[in-house]
Amino acid sequence: MNEHDSLKEETLHIIREVDSNPALNQRLLSQRLNISLGKTNYLMKELVKKGVIEIVNFSTKPGKANKLKYIITKKGIEHKIVLTSHFLRMKEKEYNRLKQEYEMYVSNRK
Repeated sequence: MNEHDSLKEETLHIIREVDSNPALNQRLLSQRLNISLGKTNYLMKELVKKGVIEIVNFSTKPGKANKLKYIITKKGIEHKIVLTSHFLRMKEKEYNRLKQEYEMYVSNRK
């Protein structure tokens, strides 16, 4: 898996986590995914720029800390489907390659 695929995988994990828990903050998200807080912040900002995730501030009192909620947009759901499909194809190729290697190994042992 190359660096680009790694970013795609981390992006997919972020989308899944946010989808299952919109009140999740970036610190907890970075801990759950075992990636740095800085990288989490960068990926979240990119997903917001792309329109995959929307940030909603639901704190209405002035002077209070902002309470943010992350929401997956329609575009985000479509992006999640595309990424999931990409990784399923990658895993299928890996499975077929390993199966072929195994079959060659077994036939050479005879």
